[in-house]
Amino acid sequence: MSKKSKVGKVLAVGLIAGVVAILVAMWKASKPIEDPWENEPGVATPQEPLDSREASVEEIREIIEDDK
Repeated sequence: MSKKSKVGKVLAVGLIAGVVAILVAMWKASKPIEDPWENEPGVATPQEPLDSREASVEEIREIIEDDK
């Protein structure tokens, strides 16, 4: 195999890789960019206070069991 054909193959592979890299860069640049300020969160409302009575241990166990 001659030196010329090896150099030609390397140049061809490099050229193809360069074209692919350019195409990927163009594709990424054409994708829409999301605006982080477009959808602002609404105003938070304060949570209503709960009853001031304390829960018993049995009530807490029931709540935990219901969540499982």
